[in-house]
This record gives sequence, C-alpha cells and structure tokens, in this order.
Amino acid sequence: MSFELLTGDALFRGAPLWTIGCIAGAYFLGFLVRGAFGFGSNIPIVLLTTPILGPHHAIVLTAMASFIAQIDLLPQGLRSADWKVSKPLIAGMLAGTAVGTWLLTLWKAEWLEISMGLIIMMIIGMERLQLMARLSQRFDLRSRRITSTLAVTAGVIGTVSGGGSIYLLVPYLKLACGTPESFRGTNLVLSGFFLTGRALFFVIVGLVTLTIAAEALLLMPVIFLGTWMGTRFFRTASPQRFWGALQALLACGALILIGKGFARMR
Repeated sequence: MSFELLTGDALFRGAPLWTIGCIAGAYFLGFLVRGAFGFGSNIPIVLLTTPILGPHHAIVLTAMASFIAQIDLLPQGLRSADWKVSKPLIAGMLAGTAVGTWLLTLWKAEWLEISMGLIIMMIIGMERLQLMARLSQRFDLRSRRITSTLAVTAGVIGTVSGGGSIYLLVPYLKLACGTPESFRGTNLVLSGFFLTGRALFFVIVGLVTLTIAAEALLLMPVIFLGTWMGTRFFRTASPQRFWGALQALLACGALILIGKGFARMR
C-alpha cells in the first residue's frame, strides 16, 4: 500500500506503509533532539531517511519540513537576537547556502552520499574534540574575516549535508552574545534565516516538487510531537549520555553512507 497525490505522483517514492512509518520515526527522533538541545535535528533525519528516499530527496524533504517547523520559533528570536552579531552571519550563511544549493544540482547520488558521510564525520569529530572551543583560545573568532569564513562554510555544509551548520557557529555565538537570552534569540534568528533561504533556493532551482511539499506537511504532526516531548522530558535526563549515544549512531550512519557511495561508483 502506498499513498498518492491527486496527480498520481506517489508520496515517499511509493514506499509501503511500514517504511513510511520508519520515515516518520526518523523525524520524531530528529525533532526530539531539537526539542532537547535546540538544534541538531536535521543530521539524524537525513542519515536515517537517505537509504529509503535517496540523498537528494532526503535533504530537500528535511529542508522543507524544518522550514515549516521553524516558522513558530522565528518570532521569538526576532525579539531577543543581537542584530549586530546576526546581520553579517546571515549574509555569509545565505551566500554559503547558494553555493551549497548549486553543488546539490551538480553532484550525483554517489558523490553526495560520500560527501554527506564525510561532512557528518567531520562535524562529530569537531564536537567530540571541542575543536572550535580550542581554536577560540588561539584565534579571535570575532574578527570579521573569521566570522565571514565560518558563516559561509556553515551555509555550504548545512546545505550539502542536510544539517550541522550551527555547530560551526556556536562557539562564536557564545563569545559574541552577552546574555543567554541573546544567545538563544540569535541562534533562532540564524536558524530561521538559514532554513528560509535554503527553502527558497531549493524552490528557485526546481528541487522542491508538489510531492515533497505534501510529504513535509504530512510529517508536521510527528515533528511537533517530537519537539514537544524533547522539550518536556529530555532536559530532565542526562544530556551527555544521550548526546554521546546519538553521536555513535550518527557515526555508524555516516560510515554506511560513505560505503554505499563508493559501492555505487563500481
């Protein structure tokens, strides 16, 4: 059994009902993470859904679903964001998003799988080694040159891999934002503008179809449920243990993607 639009296009690539349940489960897990930590939802979603949907479909669907889910959070950020910090970062991230979108239109599935896997492994390694925090002790992360480079790189990485852009910016934001409220607001604004820009670029280059838009809307109940449960329950658990288990899962998924990409090239 599969779902179809009135036009006859099959939703979720004609996957059977149990497979669609797996996709919904991946989105629930991803937004459970976002509810608990405030970011980090896209990478597990993309990793878990790529074997079912293919890399391009998985990335674009995650982008559209995240864009819709972010709409209710952006107004909160607008009120408390540090705009002196946000404006140059937004410009850099949008430039990087444009480059990342262009790369998506060029790369075949096997190259995209390999790139996604390598980028995700790099992000996990940087997080485990606290590389950005160490670099902040040796370099001034608030300098315009470093800030611009981080923003553009974050935009490219977040677009090509389907997520992970905020990881590069968190150490800088912790230094640049004066209060926890400013940090949270700036994070929400950057995420909101990045997700909006990415969705618009995807629409412009024709990556978004009516089928993908319908799939994103169908996933909204699961997304909001995952966000709500993550916010309510995981903040009372041990975040270090949960985050470590999630990183191990992501590393395994990334290695599988890399292996599949090389296998396709044979």
